[in-house]
Amino acid sequence: MNRTDYQRRVITSLSWLKTQVEYHNSLSLTDINHGAEDFYCGLLNLVYGYSLKNINIIDQNAAAIDLGDEQNKIAIQVTSTSALAKTKYTVEKFIEKGLYKKFDRLLILNIVKKSNHEAPTIGGSEYNLDTREDILDVGDLIKKITDDPDLKKLKAIVDFLDAELSLPAQKSLPNEVLTILGIIEHISDESHEDAGSGYLEEPIPEEKIYKRFADHADFLVDTYNDGYIEYGAVLEAVKKESDFGQVKLRRAASYLKKYSDSVLTKCGGDPKAALHQIIADFGALLGNNGYTFDEGAAEFYVIEQLVKCNIFPYKEVSVA
Repeated sequence: MNRTDYQRRVITSLSWLKTQVEYHNSLSLTDINHGAEDFYCGLLNLVYGYSLKNINIIDQNAAAIDLGDEQNKIAIQVTSTSALAKTKYTVEKFIEKGLYKKFDRLLILNIVKKSNHEAPTIGGSEYNLDTREDILDVGDLIKKITDDPDLKKLKAIVDFLDAELSLPAQKSLPNEVLTILGIIEHISDESHEDAGSGYLEEPIPEEKIYKRFADHADFLVDTYNDGYIEYGAVLEAVKKESDFGQVKLRRAASYLKKYSDSVLTKCGGDPKAALHQIIADFGALLGNNGYTFDEGAAEFYVIEQLVKCNIFPYKEVSVA
C-alpha cells in the first residue's frame, strides 16, 4: 500500500502549502510567494521532467516569467493571483519582452486556485496563451502526481516534499501518547469540580514506597522500572512538546492526590488494587470521550505520579 500512503502525503503537503499561501496573502505577507518560486521549480522538474531554473535570479528583466527551461523551451510564471487582468498582463509582458522567441510555451501556475477565464485564448498575433491548458493550479498538480503510475517517481516527489516542507505534527498520534495526553487534559481541566482541592505535601517517595507500602514495594518498583523502558521517553516528550504548561501539570497533580486517596481508601489501603481501579477508571473515562487507550501507558503514568507522591499522597501526622 505504499502508493496509497505516498498519494495521501502528496495531497496533505500541497494542500497545507496552499492554505499557508492563502493565509499569508490575506495578511499582505507576500514573502512566502517568493519562496514558493524555488520550491515549485524543484517540484515541477520532478513532476514533468523539466530543467527549470529561477529566471528572476538569472535575468532580472524577465518580468513576465519566474521559471524557465531553455532546453524544453518552457516558461512559467508562479503566482497567487487568479484575476484576468493579471493573466493578460503576464501574456502582454511575455510578448513585449520577446520571450516567445526563446520559449515555445508559457504556463501560469497559480499556487492557490486558478480562475476559469471565459476567453479561450489570451494574447495576439505573436503568441496566444490557452486558458484551458496553460493555466494550472495546485489541484492540477496533485492530480498529475497521484495519477502517475511510476512508483519510484512518486516516492521521489514525496521525499522532496518531506525535505522542503515542515508540516505541523499530525493529530494521529500513537495510542500511548493519546492516552497520556487524554489523562492530563481531563484531570487538569480548571472547570473540573475537584480542581484546586488537592494536597500540598512535599514528596517523600522513599518513605512512601519502602515504608508506607512496604508489602508492595517490589511490585511498585518493578512496575515503574518496566514501564519506564517503554513509556519513559514518551511521557517526557508529552510534557515537553504539548501545550499544557506547568500550570496544567500542577493542576493535574493536585487532582490526582485527592482522587487517588479516595480510591485507596475504598480499596482498604491496598495500593495494587487501587492502582488497577484508577487505571480502569481512566480507561472508561477516555473511551467515553472518544480517546484511544493504551493500558500500559496509563499504568506507567499513574506509577510515575505515585513515585512523585501525586498518587496516594503521604500524610504524616505530626504530634505537638
